[in-house]
Amino acid sequence: MTETAVGTAELLAALRSEGKRKEEAIRRRAGEEAARLREEAALGLARLREMHLQEQERLIAAQERAILAEAERAARRVRLVAEEEMASRFHDLARRLLPRLRDGDYPAAFARLAAELPPLAWETVRVNPADGERAVVLFPGARIETDPAISGGMEAITEGGRMRVVNTLEKRLARGWPDILPHLLAEAATDA
Repeated sequence: MTETAVGTAELLAALRSEGKRKEEAIRRRAGEEAARLREEAALGLARLREMHLQEQERLIAAQERAILAEAERAARRVRLVAEEEMASRFHDLARRLLPRLRDGDYPAAFARLAAELPPLAWETVRVNPADGERAVVLFPGARIETDPAISGGMEAITEGGRMRVVNTLEKRLARGWPDILPHLLAEAATDA
């Protein structure tokens, strides 16, 4: 082999060696870059999964709050309807029990109710049929009308109907009902 051929062979071997080294360096860098990219992709995926999970949890929590709020509104509606029904039943019961107030010392109670009226010339006095005689004594000169719808007390009317005072047990129940009802409902709630 000639010197030129040896030099060319050595040059080729050196170039091949250098090419292999560069190729291996490129492969190593490419492998490192690929590993880095895979790691970044894995981290990105993990972040996306975490973000998705947080968003999903937020949506679930919002849905739970909405469902609970609707359930609370429905429960309040049910409670209000139940209280209205109970109030109506209590009122009906109270009205049915008004005649029992005639038991005991009712004549004195009737006289107290009559004494509460302003001192006017009453033309007509409406009372329960059982109170007709009492009314004649307490309202001399007035026309006494009986009304079985009045449990007790009286309704007094001046001449020409200019003034009318209702002092019946029914009217007293109606006036006092807003104060009585909350106590009845509270008592019923504690018994339940």
